[in-house]
Amino acid sequence: MKGQQPPQGSLFACVRLEEMIPSDHLLRRLQRAIDFTFIDRLTESLYSGTGRPSVPPQVLVRMMLVGYLYGITSERRLCQEVHLNLAYRWFCGLSLEDKVPDHSTFSKNRHGRFAGTNLFREMFYDVVRQAQAHGLVSGQHLSVDATTVSADASVNSLEPIIVPLSPQQYVDKLDEPNGSPPATTTPSHDEEPPSPSKLSNDTHRSATDPDARLLAKRFQRTQLAYSDNVLMDNAHRVIVEVEVTEPNLHVEGQIAGEMVERSRLRLGLDPQTLGGDTAYGYGAAVRRLCEAGVTPHAPAPTQGQWNVQGIFGKDQFTYDREHDQLICPSGKRLHKRSVHAHNRQTEYAARLADCRSCPLKAQCTRARYRTVHRHWDQDYLGQAEAARATPGYRWSQRCRKRIEHLFAEAKEQMGLRRARRRGWANVTEQCLLTALAQNLKRIAALLPTLPPAAVTAVGRTLAPLLRSILALACPWGDATPIESFP
Repeated sequence: MKGQQPPQGSLFACVRLEEMIPSDHLLRRLQRAIDFTFIDRLTESLYSGTGRPSVPPQVLVRMMLVGYLYGITSERRLCQEVHLNLAYRWFCGLSLEDKVPDHSTFSKNRHGRFAGTNLFREMFYDVVRQAQAHGLVSGQHLSVDATTVSADASVNSLEPIIVPLSPQQYVDKLDEPNGSPPATTTPSHDEEPPSPSKLSNDTHRSATDPDARLLAKRFQRTQLAYSDNVLMDNAHRVIVEVEVTEPNLHVEGQIAGEMVERSRLRLGLDPQTLGGDTAYGYGAAVRRLCEAGVTPHAPAPTQGQWNVQGIFGKDQFTYDREHDQLICPSGKRLHKRSVHAHNRQTEYAARLADCRSCPLKAQCTRARYRTVHRHWDQDYLGQAEAARATPGYRWSQRCRKRIEHLFAEAKEQMGLRRARRRGWANVTEQCLLTALAQNLKRIAALLPTLPPAAVTAVGRTLAPLLRSILALACPWGDATPIESFP
C-alpha cells in the first residue's frame, strides 16, 4: 500500500542533536581534535563579573569560525545558516530551542569589547601551539609569501592629501600680502584640457578606507588593496605567522624578518632557512632576514645589462674594504664616484687611462671606461648567493610553492579575495581568522580519527571489561594476557 504523508505533523519530537551529526563531518573532527577552552581563557578579562549575562564567547567565536570555514562572508547570512543547519548549531553549542544571537552582536563586540586587543592574534597563536603539541610544526624550515586582498573601497574615493596648518602657520599666511589676480583669458578650442593629477600613495588617500593603498600591476586595473603576509612551516603547511601590510614589494620583503623574530619569540621556533620568491632576494630583504638569524633561500633578482651583453659582471670585481675601492679582473682600481641613497648603491668608476690601455676592455665594457654599482648590502647578498648552491635551496623552492595552495584555498573557499570590512584592524582580524581556520583544517586532516588522549581514555575504560570477558572465556588460564592500553 502506498504510504501517505500525514496532513499534520507531530507536535513533539524526541531528537538528540548529537546523533544527527555524521562521525566524519568536519565540525565533529574539529571538536575531537581541538581544545577550544582557550576561547574562555583569553576572553575572561574582557567580561565583567556582575551584570546581565552576555552571549557566551564560545558561541560567538565558534560562529565566526563557521563563517570562515564555509566561506560565509555576511554575518546576517551566518546567523541564518546557523539557525537552519543542525551541524552548525551543534558545533556552536546551541540546542534546537536556543535562539541564535543577532548579527549586531558581532559588531558590538568587535567595536566595543574586542577593540584595541590582540584577542584574535592570541587565538591564532594558541591554535599553532596545539599544532606544535601534535608534532605538526617543525619550526626549522619556513616559507614566506604575500597575497593581495582587495580593499572594500573604490579608486573613485581617492582624495588629495591636505596637510593641516598649525595656528602659527595659519596666522602667517593671513599676514601675507595678496598677489595680483591672474589674468583671465578665454581658452581656445584648439588647446588640450589639462591632464588630471597622477594618483599616488604619497598624494592621495581614500575617504572610504584611509588605510588602503593603491596597487598597480601589469595587465590589471589599479585598485585599493592590502597585502596579507604569511609565514608557513614546510612540514605540514601550518601557518605560524600573519601580518597585514601595504601592497609594496619592499615592505613585504623586510616584514619577513620581523615575522621570523616574532615566531621565535612567541612560539619558541628555531628557524634555520626561509624560502621565498624574488621579492625576498633584494638587498634590504636579504639583510633583514640575515639579521633575523635565518638563511634566505630566495632567487636572485634579474641579471643586469652587463651580463646580458656577455661581458664581465659585478661578481668579477673584488671589493677592497679598507680603501673602499673595486679591483677589476686586470688588477686596476675603480674609485668611488657617487652614492645612490634611493637604491642603496655606490657607483665606482675606472680611470679613462687605465681602460684605454687595458687588454681586457673588449670583455669589460663598450663605453670609454667601466662603471660598477655595488649594493650597500652586498655582503648579505653574497651569503644568499652561496645558499643558492646548496641542496637545501632547491628543496625550499619546491616547498615554497605549496604556500600558493593556502592562498587559493583562502580566496576561493574562505572569502579572502576581498576585505569584508574597512580599516587595517578589521583586515588583520580577517586574515588572522582565515589562517586560524586553515590551521584547524590542517590539524583535523592530519590527526587520526581519535586523538591519542581520547584513545587512552577509551582504552582505560574498556581494559577491565575485556580482561573479565577473556577470563570467563578461558578459565584454564592459558589465555594471552591483555597488555596495558596506551
